Amino acid sequence: MTTVRPDTNLGPVTSDGDHERFAHYVKKGDIVRSAVEGVAVEALCGKRWIPDRDPQRFPVCPTCKEIMAHIRGR
Repeated sequence: MTTVRPDTNLGPVTSDGDHERFAHYVKKGDIVRSAVEGVAVEALCGKRWIPDRDPQRFPVCPTCKEIMAHIRGR
């Protein structure tokens, strides 16, 4: 199962700064592990970070959304 989690990297904006403005799809088990162990998660689009913000506040990453649609066969 996959759920949406936001980016949490508070570092300076880089060339891929758009990743900082989106919630991303991540495997649910990875989110639980991150919450318990404090480790980084990897989104479908490849973005890696330690989640700590409410994903409801951000739009879904278009790349993750496209990958998820492909996985679901839409």
